Amino acid sequence: MSTATDTDAVSPIAGILSDEHPSVSAIEHYLDRITQRDQVIGAWAHLDPTLAVDQARARDAQQRRSPLHGIPFGLKDIIETGDQPTGYGSSLWSGWRPTQDAEVVRRLRRDGAVILGKTTTTEFATYRPTSTRNPHGLHRTPGGSSSGSAAAVADGQVPLALGTQTAGSVLRPGSFCGVFTLKPTYGRWPFDGVLPVALTFDTVGAFARHPAWLGAVDESLSTDGSATPPATVVPALRDLRVGILRPPWADRATPAAAALLEEFAENLRGVVAEVRDVLVPDEMGALDRAHTLIMAVEASASLADRIARPHVERVSEQLHRFLHDGRAAAPSEIQWARQVLRDARTFVGRAFAEVDVLVTLAAPGEAPPIESGTGDPIFNKLASIAGCPAVGLPAGRGAEGLPLGIQIIAPHHADQGLVRIATCLTDRIGLAHRFEVHEEADRD
Repeated sequence: MSTATDTDAVSPIAGILSDEHPSVSAIEHYLDRITQRDQVIGAWAHLDPTLAVDQARARDAQQRRSPLHGIPFGLKDIIETGDQPTGYGSSLWSGWRPTQDAEVVRRLRRDGAVILGKTTTTEFATYRPTSTRNPHGLHRTPGGSSSGSAAAVADGQVPLALGTQTAGSVLRPGSFCGVFTLKPTYGRWPFDGVLPVALTFDTVGAFARHPAWLGAVDESLSTDGSATPPATVVPALRDLRVGILRPPWADRATPAAAALLEEFAENLRGVVAEVRDVLVPDEMGALDRAHTLIMAVEASASLADRIARPHVERVSEQLHRFLHDGRAAAPSEIQWARQVLRDARTFVGRAFAEVDVLVTLAAPGEAPPIESGTGDPIFNKLASIAGCPAVGLPAGRGAEGLPLGIQIIAPHHADQGLVRIATCLTDRIGLAHRFEVHEEADRD
């Protein structure tokens, strides 16, 4: 067991680059892995190996700009790139090339990152699954809508990837695939050049093999040279007050996931100042329906110009129903839903007056079979609605041997402190080495 403390420095690029293995060697390593594995996993929507190697060669010829210099990234295929297609997970937009990069891509390039390729996403980042498989069980979903980003990082095909979350599309697939995730504070990372679904919630997030790398991504994407909101201070681990969320949707967790949460809470008692239960009021049980309604209302407007009428039959029936529900929503229903969201944000604000972080599950259980869909986002919606930063930690395995995850939520703009806490906990209990993919053990 590691004896790491809060102040221990963990290199965000440890194991990716070294003097002996610069960016070109790293890119070639990951391209080899993709060649070996992606016919099975299906994590990539677009790859241009020549372009990737050319980027890496240019990085190796430059002075190092940041901790991300020369590091390969996968990008969810709703994040626009000027030099690669962006298809939004839909045949309607297959092969479309934007005129410029999304702002998050520009910032990654500014800091020397290499864009390896575009990862798969569900249709317009909504519900229809991709054909992507979970590396821990090939007949299980990797989750959605950031399916390819989670699967590619889990399978060792890329060290870092970006996705997006509107309900649970970063934290849930991270949990299913056994990787670390960060959904930052709402608006902290720019959304310009990313497909909007429901801008009340839409947030770019990241996947990694170690939480310290997430801190490096946050430093890059939250900085543009202008004034940024002051950071919220999170106490050192030994002084941390932790609240374990007890929500009315707790019964949607599997027995193994529920047991993992209790075990995690018990283990925290030996390393933090306080662990207490935080009861979520029963009326917050309406949060799931309210979030879904507002998401449908906003998506029906934001996606309207992406779905051309002559080709509307090429959109899934599930998406048709979802958008119809949004268009048909009565004003009184929308007002009710927005009030539920306001109440949820008020609850979270009051909770942070009593504790420093909130802990809950990152998903209800193990990844379900592919034919069952991409999984239930209920445990992620509170952080998405409140706009708070949340990290996902792979923390155990379920009854069928697949990953289970824990979610830690912090106040707005406590992102760096949250990553520091996650890194310390990870190094103390060795989480980063428990979820390697072994091809011979692919299940189902």
